[in-house]
Amino acid sequence: MDQTVINATTEFLNTQISALQESIEKKDALILSIQERSSELSQNVYKAQGETQMMRDNMQDWTMTAFQNEQISEEIAEEIAEICGFDLNKEVEVEVTVTYNLTLQVPHNEDVESMVNDIDFESVSYNSDNITWLSASVDRVDF
Repeated sequence: MDQTVINATTEFLNTQISALQESIEKKDALILSIQERSSELSQNVYKAQGETQMMRDNMQDWTMTAFQNEQISEEIAEEIAEICGFDLNKEVEVEVTVTYNLTLQVPHNEDVESMVNDIDFESVSYNSDNITWLSASVDRVDF
């Protein structure tokens, strides 16, 4: 084979390899740039979400205080709550002790203890729309 063809082929391949390496370097730089921009945008989104939540919390505190001090009406407080996306209701946990006094008719051949133990005290229901969660437990039963 002619030496010129071999040199031309080698030179062509070296040129192609150089062009590919440049292309890969540009692609890598572009990927890095996109990753940095994506990270920057994500940080901006998290920052904006935090600021929005802080504004919502501050508006809720202000609205609740102003409403309780009768500086604004309930209608205005409800409108502010709707616009800002918070609820005017407070959620509180209350521990309540309930005492049951039962009068049982126990046949003379029945055991009082077993009758009382068969009563499901935890299934007692309360009719209130304001109770969102209810749990019950029985600590002891006195005879």
